[in-house]
Amino acid sequence: MNQRLLAEMEQIPEIAEILHHENFLKLRTYTHHGRITRKDHTLQVAEIVFASSRRRGLDYISATRGALLHDFFFYNWRFEGRKLHAFKHPSIACKNAIEVFGINAIEQDAILRHMWPLTITPPRYHESMLVCMADKAAALNDYSSNVRFIKIPRIAFARKYN
Repeated sequence: MNQRLLAEMEQIPEIAEILHHENFLKLRTYTHHGRITRKDHTLQVAEIVFASSRRRGLDYISATRGALLHDFFFYNWRFEGRKLHAFKHPSIACKNAIEVFGINAIEQDAILRHMWPLTITPPRYHESMLVCMADKAAALNDYSSNVRFIKIPRIAFARKYN
């Protein structure tokens, strides 16, 4: 985690409201991609979105809130709700975010569309497209941190032709 960016995000009341909320903090109890927790994954996505949307002059507060809430669901998707989880969890997360935080249209779109292109409808706003792309980048980072690179032995015929 980038501590400087996290400290900057905590200075914005609308973002700090989520970061310190007991329901958001519960996400640390769920593993998400590989061994990373859902809370840490959403923080990675939020850091990318916060920096990128600010640099581009977008609504970085709504974009960051959408990033923090894009996986705001409370079950272990490997065991519960596994069937079609990738298609269902955005609407579950959005419903939870509306109930707890009363989110705006950009935040809703970011949550509902973060699985595009797996889901059919693309993001409507630049901010929600950033959340979608940052989620892919963070997921790749999450999984790649668990990959062990092994040395593959040379095959005998490969020596013959090299």
